[in-house]
Amino acid sequence: MPVVPQNLLNLNSEETKKLFNSFQTILVDCDGVLWYDDQQIPRTSETVNALVEQGKDVYFVTNNSTKTRHELWLKARAMNFSINESNIISPTYSVASYLKAHLLEGKAYVIGGEALAKELTAMDIEFFGPGPDLTERSLADTVEMVDKETTEGNIQAVIVGFDEHFSYKKMLRACNFLHNNETCVFLATNDNAVVRYPHRSVPDTGALVAAVETCVERKALIMGKPNRAVADKLINEGLINPEKTLMIGDCVKTDVVFGKHCGFSTLLVGTGRYQWQHVETFLEKKLFQYVPDFYIPSLGDFKQYL
Repeated sequence: MPVVPQNLLNLNSEETKKLFNSFQTILVDCDGVLWYDDQQIPRTSETVNALVEQGKDVYFVTNNSTKTRHELWLKARAMNFSINESNIISPTYSVASYLKAHLLEGKAYVIGGEALAKELTAMDIEFFGPGPDLTERSLADTVEMVDKETTEGNIQAVIVGFDEHFSYKKMLRACNFLHNNETCVFLATNDNAVVRYPHRSVPDTGALVAAVETCVERKALIMGKPNRAVADKLINEGLINPEKTLMIGDCVKTDVVFGKHCGFSTLLVGTGRYQWQHVETFLEKKLFQYVPDFYIPSLGDFKQYL
């Protein structure tokens, strides 16, 4: 049965309080929900802190692979969010944790940035690849070097994250490492294809992941939303009950779909790409996978009800 979403602006104060009281765990996306870059969205810290004070279990769940979990915590703390570092779920930390548990030998090839490198280093995982790559080598020399790396390098994992230095030569390396070793682990921090702003679009990690996937004809294991694996550990350990969990986000294709995959209720905030009129369009087109249970223009609007 299709979801009939509620615009929370149409509820009174008591109805909104009753709604939030029905949840014990609140998962919150970061970019576009709590802040834009280094600017906090008004009243979001007050809303989050009020939820924490009421005894809610609050987690920040982000697909941002440009910062470590610790860096995200420092950023949140600087904006006065009351959140423990252990309650931040980031793809860079998830990738490193996965490899720590599953990569028993060999090295990882990384298409990614400094944050991913820091997380891997912290978990003593041997890797190479971040930063500008092989720019001075000819293509022929690069192919020869990659052949040697493939046969002698003991490369057991390829990771794709956001990488401003992404290049054909990096794709060449990833393609060959994966093609020549069927057991090579293939991970990606997230599959967000683009970040849209009012006057520009910025290609995101998903565009890089798709390029490598096309070459190797195999799908990466996505360590970010909307993959249910992001929340599996919390669910399996009994730390959260899906029936009493609310996922709050600004992107229907990651946050809302993720929530539905996990059996959570979903709340879309209008401070990102999607607003109420988009929800109505999804309903008209029967794109129910993108329809949230609830909508509000901004997370900061909740403060008055808490």
